[in-house]
Amino acid sequence: MTMFDKTKLRELTPARLWAGLDPETRELAARTVYSDDLDDDTSRLEADTAIASTLRFRPVAVRKLPMDKRVGYLLRAVRVDDALASTLLLALHLGRRRAILAAFLDQLGIEHEDGVIQVDEFETPTAEQFTAAVGAVYEAFPADEAEVYFATLIAMEPEAWEGLIDVLERRD
Repeated sequence: MTMFDKTKLRELTPARLWAGLDPETRELAARTVYSDDLDDDTSRLEADTAIASTLRFRPVAVRKLPMDKRVGYLLRAVRVDDALASTLLLALHLGRRRAILAAFLDQLGIEHEDGVIQVDEFETPTAEQFTAAVGAVYEAFPADEAEVYFATLIAMEPEAWEGLIDVLERRD
C-alpha cells in the first residue's frame, strides 16, 4: 500500500500531508529545521514561535531549549497548520532530499540550482514528460521518499503540478 492509496491528491494540503506522514519522516523534517543541513533562521523562528504559542512560553525560552526538546514539542504538542507544515516539508526536502528535487527537475527540463527552481514561471510539462520524470524518480530513489516529494509539490502548489496529479493517479 502506498501513500497515494489513502490520499486524495486533489484535496491535499500541507497540513493533511503532514498528518499522514509516518513518524520517522516527521521527525526527520523537524530535526532538519534545527540542523546545520538547513541554514534557514526563518524556519527555525517559525517552529519556535509555534512551540512558544502552544506551550505559552516566551520565544526566548524556547530558543534556549535543546534541539531534542524542541523537536519533541513540534511532534507531540504543536498543532501543525498549513504554514508550519509547508516549512517543515520544505526543510525536509531542501535539507535532506535535494537529490530528488534535482533529478525530477532535470528530467522535466526545468531550470534549477541544486533542486531550487530558478525561474518565476516555466512551461507546464506534458503528460509524457511527467510520466518519464516520475518513472525516473521511482527508479532512482526509495518509493516512500518519491511519494512524499510528489505529494509535497501537489500540496504546496496544486495548480502548477496539476499534470503530475493525473500521472500519479494513472500510475496507481
